[in-house]
Amino acid sequence: MGRMRMGPLGDPSYLREYEWDETGRTAISLIIVSFNNYSATAIQFGFVENEELVMSKTYGESYGCSKRVIRLNHETEFVTGISGEMDNDSYISSLTFHTNLRAHQAFHLKTNVGEKACPPLKIEFHSGILDRNEFDGFFGYYNAYRLITINFYARHILRGVNRIKYEE
Repeated sequence: MGRMRMGPLGDPSYLREYEWDETGRTAISLIIVSFNNYSATAIQFGFVENEELVMSKTYGESYGCSKRVIRLNHETEFVTGISGEMDNDSYISSLTFHTNLRAHQAFHLKTNVGEKACPPLKIEFHSGILDRNEFDGFFGYYNAYRLITINFYARHILRGVNRIKYEE
């Protein structure tokens, strides 16, 4: 069965220097999000593999930033979506992870919206995932200063369906 790309949250055209990819790693126990007064600056994941906690690289800049650790019960809880906001500079100013059990808000910055400024752009990606095997991992872009995008893949499992056919 094919994968469906969910995202991006963030602006993929903004100075993306590095790509990060944790697809295929799905038994997530920890999500660590770093942020400052302006945006998400970094993300790191903790995966359970062979009964060990394996920490991913830190994608982005986390030094001198606030951090929020989100703990998931990797045995019963799995990601089903993400949501957040982008400010006028296309920075990720809010990030929430949705699971089959609850929503985990990593951070939410209050932006000062002046008279002529636009309010933050709210974006939600709810995948319809019903089984942990349908989540296929996170990926995105970052640079030396911040997390640029976050996306994930969903692999929907439908009984009696072997492939996806797209009409032209």
